[in-house]
Amino acid sequence: MVLSTPQTDKPGRPTVTLGLAYAALRAGNLVQARQMLQERLAQHPDDADALGMLAELAAGQRSVEEATMLLRRAVAADPSPDRRLALVEHLRRYASPALAIKELEQVPQAIRNRFDVMGIEAGLRGTLGQHDRQIELYQRIARQRSNEPGIWVSLGNSLKTVGRTAEAVKALQRAIKVDPRFGETWWTLANFKSFRFSQADMKQMRQLLEGKLEFDDALNIHFALGKAYEDAGDWGQSYRHYAAGNALRADNFTEDQRGVTPLVDESIAAFTPDFFKRNSGAGFAAPDPIFVVGLHRSGSTLVEQILASHPLIEGTTELAVMNALRDRLARSKGLSWPAAVAGLERESFAAIGEEYIDKTRAFRLTERPYFVDKMPGNWMNIPLIRAALPNAKIVDARRHPMACGFSNFKQNYAMGVGFSYSQETIGTFYLDYWRFMRHIDEVDPGTVHRLINERIIDDPEGEVRRLLDYLGLPFDPACLEFHKTDRAIRTPSAEQVRKPINREGMDYWRHYEPWLDPLKVSLGSALQHWDD
Repeated sequence: MVLSTPQTDKPGRPTVTLGLAYAALRAGNLVQARQMLQERLAQHPDDADALGMLAELAAGQRSVEEATMLLRRAVAADPSPDRRLALVEHLRRYASPALAIKELEQVPQAIRNRFDVMGIEAGLRGTLGQHDRQIELYQRIARQRSNEPGIWVSLGNSLKTVGRTAEAVKALQRAIKVDPRFGETWWTLANFKSFRFSQADMKQMRQLLEGKLEFDDALNIHFALGKAYEDAGDWGQSYRHYAAGNALRADNFTEDQRGVTPLVDESIAAFTPDFFKRNSGAGFAAPDPIFVVGLHRSGSTLVEQILASHPLIEGTTELAVMNALRDRLARSKGLSWPAAVAGLERESFAAIGEEYIDKTRAFRLTERPYFVDKMPGNWMNIPLIRAALPNAKIVDARRHPMACGFSNFKQNYAMGVGFSYSQETIGTFYLDYWRFMRHIDEVDPGTVHRLINERIIDDPEGEVRRLLDYLGLPFDPACLEFHKTDRAIRTPSAEQVRKPINREGMDYWRHYEPWLDPLKVSLGSALQHWDD
C-alpha cells in the first residue's frame, strides 16, 4: 500500500488528526488509523485528504468497493487532476479499464499530455484492444523520451500485438542501443519466435551476465540466451540458461503462489453433483461467452484464433472479470472462494452472470453475438460459470503434459504464473488441473468440450467441425484459414497463430528430455492419462 503524505498547510483546517492518522498508518496501526479517519470524516465529510487516506487503507485491506466509493467522494470534493489520477490508477488496478479511461478523459488535456499520464493511457488502451491509439501514444512518448529503453520495449510489444513485426524488432533494437543492460529488451526479442540472435548478440549477452546486473536484467538475459542457444541447436547450453532464469524467478513467489493443490482439494469436496443440480438454470441466460480454459501454453491461443475467424464470434483477450467477481464474493463472505461460491443462494447467481456480461462489454469491439474469454485459469471457475451463466460454453484446450510443461518452463512471463518456474511445480499444477477437470466431467458430464492440441494438428477440419457442433454454430471455412484473420493477439503465441497449422512444436520437448525427469515424476498419473 502506497501512502499519500497528508497536506498540512491548508489555512483554517485542523490537521492534527490527519497527521496522527498518517503516523498510525506508517506504524501499521491500521485499526487506530481507520478510527481516526472515520472520526475526521464525521466532522468534515468532504475532507478529500481523509477520504483518500481511508481509501488507501481500504484498498490495502482488499476492500476494493469501499476504496472505490471513497475515492469517488474525494474527487467530488476536490476534482484536481492528481486526485482524479489516483482514482484512475485505482480503477485500472482493481476495477475496469473502461471506467479508468472514462475518468482519465475528465483530466485536462495538458495533464494528459504528460509523459507518465500518456503511459497510463497507453496501457489502458491496449487492455481494451484499442491498439492503434496505444501505438500512437507510445510513439509520442518515444519522441519525448528516446533515451529510455522501456518505452521502446512497450512500443515494440504493441506493434507485435497487431502483427507489425518488422517495426517491432526495429523498436527493440533501438532499445538495445540506448541501454544494452536493460534485460527486458533481449527477452522481448527472444519472445518473437521468428527472430534469431546473431553470434555477436549472444557474445554481448554473455558478457553482460559476467558483469554487474540488476536482478530482473540478469533473469531476462538468461531466458533470452536460452532461446538463442535453442535456435542454435545447443540444447544443453539452452537448458542451463532456462534453468538459471527459472531459479532466479522462482524466488519471487510464495508457496501459495506456486500451486493450487489445497484449492483444488477444497473445490473437489465443495462442488458436488448436488451443487450443479441445485443451481441448474439459476443464472443469467445470456449465451454470449465462450470460455477457453486450460493451462498456459496449451494451444488456447490457436483455439481462440480459430473461433475468432468465425463470422459470429469475436475474439477478445484473457479477461480477468470472472476472477474479480469470484474474489469479491469471497471477500464479502469472509470465506475461501470455493466455500463462498458453494454456499451461495441460487437466486444470487443471475446477478453475477449479468454483471459479468456488463463488465466484459467494454472489451467487445464488434456486434458479433458471441465472444471468447481466453483466461486460462478460468478452469477453476467452471462451477461459478455454470451457475452464473448456464448457457455459456466452455472449451478445455489441452496439450501433452511434457510439451505443455516444458513450454511453460522456457517462457518468462511478464507477471504472475507462479507455478511455471520449476519443473516440480509445473508438473504438480498440471496434475491438479487434470484431476479437477476429471471431477467436473464426473459431476457435471457433457459441460466441457475437450479439444486436444495434437488432434487439431492431425485433423484440423474434423476437430473444428466437432467444436462448432458443440457450440451450436454452422461450420465456416474461415475457421480453417485462421492465420489470415487480422486481429490483435497479445500472447506469446501471436506469431505462431498467424501461420497455418504445422507440427513444428509437437515433440520439441524431446530435445530437452535428458533434463526433464523432475517434470515427469511430478506429473504423476496425468503423464499417462492426460487425454482421457
